[in-house]
Amino acid sequence: MKVLAVRHVEIEHLGVLERVLPELGYTFEYLDTPKGERLRGPLEEYSALIVLGGYMGAYEEAKYDFLSYGFKLIEEALKVNKPFLGICLGAQMLAKVLGSKVYPGEKGKEIGWLEVFKVADHPYFEAFPQKLKVFQWHGDTFELPQGAIRVFSSELYENQGFVYGRAVGLQFHLEVDREIAVKWAKLYRDEIEEEGISILTFDDITPEEGNLLYDLSKDFLRRWLFK
Repeated sequence: MKVLAVRHVEIEHLGVLERVLPELGYTFEYLDTPKGERLRGPLEEYSALIVLGGYMGAYEEAKYDFLSYGFKLIEEALKVNKPFLGICLGAQMLAKVLGSKVYPGEKGKEIGWLEVFKVADHPYFEAFPQKLKVFQWHGDTFELPQGAIRVFSSELYENQGFVYGRAVGLQFHLEVDREIAVKWAKLYRDEIEEEGISILTFDDITPEEGNLLYDLSKDFLRRWLFK
């Protein structure tokens, strides 16, 4: 049982899911498409596909040509009904493959530990509370794909998480914990200073909240992978 994770930026990796997946009996491999890496074998060799985040836009194929290969992998996963998870940029890429518009959000960026709200029930997210603090870092948003179920929204953007068959798109970063959030803040300090955000806010999560996110991510992956 093996999961393929498409990574666009080395620091934007599987995060806590690197610990969760082995606990569920899965191994994982990274495919760094910006470095020109491509699959040597068929996608069928993997149990699931995860496409991670990145600073590029899903509409910037002309600028970042490696995105085209990511879209191809998503299309293949959808065609054979393989479990797929898109996180942040990955969710936007999924939305685009499903025919929806992806565009810069008109209400500004969501950066930091912010609340999302569960707006519909779905078996994958049965354990999730109606309100949850999660990590966000995005300026783009997308239209809900036709036939998809919107599960999560936030105060600024209604499309924070959706399900389309075996495919899941999460605008927020379920894989990020406090340590990763602080590392990102240091790496992208120029952006948060430009947005007027204090680096101290990236530490704004309690151990209890962190443990809850870990438990929820594990529960979600178990339901998603073993459906």
